[in-house]
Parts: sequence; C-alpha cells; structure tokens
Amino acid sequence: MAERKKADYVVVGSGAGGGTITHELTKRGRKVLVLERGPDIRWVGNHAFAIAVLDKHGFLTSKEGMGVARALCTGGSSVVTCGTSSRPPKGVFEKHGIDLTPYLEEGEKQLGVTTLPDDVIGEGVLALLEAGNRLGMNWVKLQKFIDPAKCEPRFCNCMLGCAKGAKWTSRVLLDEAASMGAEVLPNVKVEEVIVQQGEATGVRAWRKGRGELVVEADRVILAAGGMGTPVILQKSGLYEAGTGFFCDPLAFTIGYHPRLKAGFAPPMTVGTFDFWDSDGFLLSPVVDPWISLALEALKAKPSRILYWPQYPRTMGIMTKAKDELAGRISIDETFSKQLTHRDQSVLDKGGSIARKVLIEAGCDPTTIWTTKARGAHPGGTVRIGEMLDTDLQTEIKGLYVCDASVIPDSLAAPVVLTLVALAKRLADHLEPTGASAGNQGHKEKTLR
Repeated sequence: MAERKKADYVVVGSGAGGGTITHELTKRGRKVLVLERGPDIRWVGNHAFAIAVLDKHGFLTSKEGMGVARALCTGGSSVVTCGTSSRPPKGVFEKHGIDLTPYLEEGEKQLGVTTLPDDVIGEGVLALLEAGNRLGMNWVKLQKFIDPAKCEPRFCNCMLGCAKGAKWTSRVLLDEAASMGAEVLPNVKVEEVIVQQGEATGVRAWRKGRGELVVEADRVILAAGGMGTPVILQKSGLYEAGTGFFCDPLAFTIGYHPRLKAGFAPPMTVGTFDFWDSDGFLLSPVVDPWISLALEALKAKPSRILYWPQYPRTMGIMTKAKDELAGRISIDETFSKQLTHRDQSVLDKGGSIARKVLIEAGCDPTTIWTTKARGAHPGGTVRIGEMLDTDLQTEIKGLYVCDASVIPDSLAAPVVLTLVALAKRLADHLEPTGASAGNQGHKEKTLR
C-alpha cells in the first residue's frame, strides 16, 4: 500500500528555485513538503561528493555525446556552482511583462552578494584581469555570494561544494524552512502530477527503500530543474515540455604560468561581458578541479596530462556562450543536444580571445589548449509565454514551475540569482503579503 502525505504545497526539487519558494511559503505559515530526488549528503568539497551527486557520476551526455552537468542532491546544483551572482540581461523577462527588479534586489541582500577582496581573488587571477584591460577590454570584479571571511582562497573547491560554508546554497533556506515546520524528503523520485478535472491535486512518487508515495496538495510546484521538470510534465500529459532548450555551453582555455598560481583560486571572481551583446558570450577565469582537469586533458589530447603536476600554476579562462534553443528531452530521460555551427563559432571566438589574455598575462603559448565544450545549467524547457503564463502556471490549474525550465532564452550567465528572484515573485503571487497583496489586482499577460 502506498505511503500517503498531505500538504498545502508540494515542491518537487530543492535547488535555488525550490529552496527559495519553500522558504518563502513556510515563513508565511503554509505547510510545505519538499521532495528531492537525490540524497542529503553533507560531506561536500571533494571529488567523492561530486561523483556521488552528479547525474551519471558526472558523465551525463546527450545522444550526440555532449556532456551536461546536473546535480541530484538536497540543494541541487546550487551546491556545485561557482557562487557567482548575475542579473539576467535586459529584455529576457521584460518582453513578457515581468519586472524582476525588486526581487533581484531582495535576493542580492539575502545572498550577501559582494565582490571579493584582492587577497581572496589571488595574484594569478588578478594578473588575468590586468591583462584583459591592457588588451582594451573591460575586465571587472564579478558579484559573488561568497563570504570572504570564510573562504579558503588558496585551496578553493567551489565546484565540488564549499566545505567551509562560505558559499551560499539553497540548503541554507531548506534548513531554515525545516526549522519552521517544512518537511524535506530526500531520495524521492516524482513520477507524475495527479490531475483531476484539469487541476493538480498532488504527485505520485517512489521513495527509495520504502516504495510508492502519494502526496495530496492544494498546489504543486515543480522545481526539478531544466531536465527533470519536463520529464515529469510529459508523464503528466504535457507532451510539449522539453522541446528545445539551452545549456549555456562553455569551454575552458588553459595555460600554464611560470610563476603565478591560479589553479586553486575561487572561480569566476573577475571577468568581462564586453562580448555579450555583440557575440553572446562572457569570459571569466575558471579552472576545473584538479582530478576533473586531468580527465579533460585526456579527452582533449592525452599528452596534455604531462602538465597536470603543474596544476597550482594553471590559468584558465572560461567562454560561456549563449546557445540556440535546440534539442529535446525525452520522457525516458534521454536527451538530444548538440552545438549548432553558430554555437561553435561563438565558443571558438571566445577561446581565441582567451588565448590572447593568457599570453598577455605571461603564460607560455606552447602550453595553451582548450577543453571540449560541455553544458551547464540546462533550461528553457518549459518556457514562459509558451507553456507557462507570467505567474509560472501551466495549463493545468494549480501546477506551477519554478526552476531554470521557465527561462525563455539562454542567459549565457549564472542563473542562481534569477531563480531566487523568480521564486520570490511566485511566492508573492501565491501568498501575497503587505505591498505585494495590493498588486494582485494587476492582471499580467497570460499563456499564449
């Protein structure tokens, strides 16, 4: 017999969107149940953690062979981000009549967004910033949700989880929500939304080691990520979900410096958006964690592994590109995605510019190479204005989406702050308080 639970809201997924909406609804007095597909593993900051929580242990690939990163654990991919805060480009949401400005501001305060001091950024990365500016670009310090007082700058493992607790993750909000009465269940895979007479009334799931779980709820909020949410929607009868998506493809251009160290520096602390409007990419210093870099070197050219012992003096510049909405996520969780000719040309241009910056900073030109392209934070699979109205509701009443799926266009930039803002806005729609209650009379654009 199935285990049964009841809640005002059931939230599927616990990343930046799921964690934020859970926290907001719980503090407004609602009974919230969170279902997270992955485990609740707290020993972060090492490769064993990454292998344990990354889908397919970090080897998730499309049918065409393109790798895409996806974390399955409490906190979702917020646990393995670079901790960089970026507002969405102008027009992405405004063209749908959505103003996220007050929610972005609120999110920045909650996450403690700031730039990091020079001693945390490190001399190697600062040399890249100075080199970029000497070449006529506008390289600046980037906004981070990292507490510099807690950061261990010369042995940073942001992308493996922050063992020092310096980087904000949605686990902060999940833990606070749990202390206020929310229930968070890890190791639960949601199969479908229960729909009765066109209205969502709960979800049907499988709980690891315990069998079937049925949750009855007044409203269902899917926050299972750009790859998880469309599969659930397809199984619930919304078959267009997952058609066309972005994954902000990226590649790292790597070089080795004779003296300066940057291998263990915090990633994405500086960078340039000079090429975003014209070409659709950003540049920022990032180096893969040391074991991961060895694997990337072997994939690119086996002889590159000879430089691996020089990891502390590794310098890397990431090109993160705005890709076209293409591919398909299928109901069996397989997916099709490959770079278009335009996507690859954008990455190639970014890599060429990155190479010039590395050489200007003092790297040996003969040591410079570029990793194979991979995808990060897939999204756009259940887009606002197509499958969702501007309140993030699907055509099924009471069924909402609050993750990267909803973003209508590729950002080529970090998504965490955007998801936090969207979740706060959704909370105001669902449970208006104070000034937000007075805004409910304004009817925004609905599903086209």
